[in-house]
Amino acid sequence: MSTSEPSDRYHHGDLRRALVETALELLIEGGTEALGMRELARRVGVSAAAPYRHFRDKQALIQAVAAAGFALFRETVDGAKEGVAAEDQLGAMAEAYVQFALRYPRLYRLMFSSELGRFEDKDLRRAADAAYESLAVAAAKADPDSPGEAAISAWAFVHGLSMLLLDEQLLGVSAANAEPLIRALTRRHAQRFGKPHPA
Repeated sequence: MSTSEPSDRYHHGDLRRALVETALELLIEGGTEALGMRELARRVGVSAAAPYRHFRDKQALIQAVAAAGFALFRETVDGAKEGVAAEDQLGAMAEAYVQFALRYPRLYRLMFSSELGRFEDKDLRRAADAAYESLAVAAAKADPDSPGEAAISAWAFVHGLSMLLLDEQLLGVSAANAEPLIRALTRRHAQRFGKPHPA
């Protein structure tokens, strides 16, 4: 396919999605340094100018990729509670959170990076808030007497554990052998909240 002209296989609205999905792949492969507009256009099969019709600059593209990351993150964490007993859902979601960070380290780091600015982009803010709410609701349900503190405690725990593992700060533990430790720690942390009350 020629890259000199926009591809006619994209209908209105589809190109932006294709650009974000491809940019997400580039990020996972090589970090934000790999998110060049020209390379993105080449990968998608459109003109070098085409991405700029949807993203004013690389920063706007990075924010869109982070928003897509938060959406994928929420889907992963929410999916972890499916078919799981109520009292075990928070632990399962916490484990899925940490596993997501280890599976997509570059994406996870971007999602919590200063590169995103102050989350002024509305789509990014909504995606981030929705992702946080997913875990916060499960924590608050498990500790309805202190829902705000429970949510912060759960988030601080999973984020802290994720970063310790990503930065290889736990002696003898790496992403390759961390699964038993992640499961044990997330279940132990979830148990401190007690049994969840009915919704």
